[in-house]
Amino acid sequence: MQAWFVSDIHLRDINERNSVRLLRFLHFLLKDSEATHLFLLGDIFDLWVGDSDLFQRKFQAIVDALAELKKKGVEVIYFEGNHDVHVKRFWEEKFSIPVFVEHKVYHLGPFQVRLEHGDYINPKDIKYLKYLELIRSKKMEKVAHVVPGKFWDQVGSWSARKSRKRSSGQRQNNEQNLREMIRLYAQDKSQEQSFDYIITGHMHIRDEFAFEAAGKKVMSINLGSWFDEPKALCLTESGHSWREL
Repeated sequence: MQAWFVSDIHLRDINERNSVRLLRFLHFLLKDSEATHLFLLGDIFDLWVGDSDLFQRKFQAIVDALAELKKKGVEVIYFEGNHDVHVKRFWEEKFSIPVFVEHKVYHLGPFQVRLEHGDYINPKDIKYLKYLELIRSKKMEKVAHVVPGKFWDQVGSWSARKSRKRSSGQRQNNEQNLREMIRLYAQDKSQEQSFDYIITGHMHIRDEFAFEAAGKKVMSINLGSWFDEPKALCLTESGHSWREL
């Protein structure tokens, strides 16, 4: 078993540096690794709404590489973030890549691993939770598949940039508080169900935190973002490690 995890890359253009890094990483998984799983934990793209062909064309090389991994036998699993929404129809119908919105627990080698984007780590961010409820509503899902991709590409990109600028400032001012939120969230969830790892994204703060729950060691990992230090997490039977990209 060799499972890989990435999140919060926020790609805006296929030619940008992190797109090149991601493609290089996907080709590494295809040619030079023994990967069994690839988990995409949300916000891979800075904006992707619905199943418009516009987004596929915009990131065709990445879509093709993920499709090749799937054909090779690698289990590719996508978790929606808050910048890539209502993408289930696109990935599942075209490429048989499962898409989830809520958390899932996977049995990977000797480990039970809880995976999610991390939207609910900060329960006090009421504005964000209301925004999340709106964009994930059934009504918005219908709108996402009807409105042309060009509209989302223009209006949504502006909104995403504004959101990132706001959250970036918050992180700089409150990084330690946000780190504590990640850790408290992991501890709270460990009381609800048993797992060995909880892996999240969303907060853009790379963090590892070991604690005990029900008499066993649990590891909380937040994947951070690719804005400052692009890395992918690897999990094997012997534990976890990071790969610089």
